[in-house]
Amino acid sequence: MNLEERIAHHVRMAEAYRDAYLDQSVKDGAAFADAWKFADDGVYVSPYFTGDQVFPFSEFPTDTARASTMEAKAYSLTFPDWKPASFDYWPASNGVVMKTRWEGHTKDGVKMGFYSYSFIQTNDDGQLTRWETHVNDEYNAFLDVAIGVHGPFNGTSEYVEALERTLAAAGVTV
Repeated sequence: MNLEERIAHHVRMAEAYRDAYLDQSVKDGAAFADAWKFADDGVYVSPYFTGDQVFPFSEFPTDTARASTMEAKAYSLTFPDWKPASFDYWPASNGVVMKTRWEGHTKDGVKMGFYSYSFIQTNDDGQLTRWETHVNDEYNAFLDVAIGVHGPFNGTSEYVEALERTLAAAGVTV
């Protein structure tokens, strides 16, 4: 891809991510990852979800689309209108940075939210080589209400297991 094509690809990646969450279709299985192609040697990093560990995409405990659906379904049990309240992104030649303000209301009307930040790098073919996420401190209180536990987690499997417990307790399958 030339420079113009790479930047356009990174715009599509960010907008696909935003749109799948904004219309809440990700909880029904819509996959923003259709616009995202993962490099075989790519890695995921997050101080909140993986600590100091770097996880190769090939070692994720579950695929990205399924994990995203599980997360959205689990959060929506407590926050039925959970979705981005704001979304900004900055495409570049080698990836894209995204800043999302997530918010939702409990069934009792209590509004909660948090910020997440994603730093995505891609290779010359537009495949993700590094996906790094960060969240602000509001996320702890949000997770305590949404799934009954918060991180930082020691690996992605701890978080996925918490999502699975929350969904199972509600009789929801993915």
